Amino acid sequence: YDWLKIIAVPAVYPTGGEKQLIRVLTGRETPRQGIPADIGIVCLNVATAAAVYRAIVLGEPLISRIVTLTGRGVRRPQNLSARLGTPIADLIAQCSGYTDQAERLIMGGPMMGFALTSDELPVVKATNCILVAGGDEVASRQQAMPCIRCGECAEACPANLLPQQIYRYCRTGDLGKAHAEGLDDCIECGCCDIVCPSHIPLVSSFRAAKDKWLAKQQDQRKADVARLRHAARLARKEREKAERDAAARRQKAALEQGRDAAIKNLIEQAKRRRPGTGDNS
Repeated sequence: YDWLKIIAVPAVYPTGGEKQLIRVLTGRETPRQGIPADIGIVCLNVATAAAVYRAIVLGEPLISRIVTLTGRGVRRPQNLSARLGTPIADLIAQCSGYTDQAERLIMGGPMMGFALTSDELPVVKATNCILVAGGDEVASRQQAMPCIRCGECAEACPANLLPQQIYRYCRTGDLGKAHAEGLDDCIECGCCDIVCPSHIPLVSSFRAAKDKWLAKQQDQRKADVARLRHAARLARKEREKAERDAAARRQKAALEQGRDAAIKNLIEQAKRRRPGTGDNS
């Protein structure tokens, strides 16, 4: 097909990331705090493309996905088609169970994955890999020391950010400045964590800061909605009061007009009843 082109991508982590892959393949840069659609590009992996096909052509909802079970802690690493909601323990059992080297359970890869507290947790839509890591497969967490401002994290960052500066703002709670420095552009690849000589958990700090920033934005939106509703309520009350006042004025004017007419009528009747007016009653 003329529209189909196969391009070899260098096996350098994290080239497989969406924005990095687009830059390698097209030379185009996704705008800061933007998405690929902003530059007319949609990036889909094979699983997403297959799910779109099943949804549109076959009318099937997303109820399962391919999950990779790997690591020295599992006896028979393999790829499994797992229904959403399946306990991870059942997938491990399908792979003949744990080995003696199993130490940590991670959803995702060794760099960007999340540690799991139990294998009773279910498969969700975001589950693409379960890593049952041995002792030497994942870098162990060491005691964090103060930042020495060496700049190694900035050199390693594939998103061209300044992790040490973002971390500084996250630590002081200045999420606005952290956001301005590109907090949302962090892809959480973990490169800065690996190269940091002070063993600072940068990615964990960024994830927590993102959650706080999102919660803050949601609270702000709720406050804005509440303020608009309050303003609308006050405006409605003012409008209703103005309508009541106008109705009262109209009623008062009608009463005064009726009173004046009644008085005039009485005066006319009194004139007719005076002697010499021709009224013999």
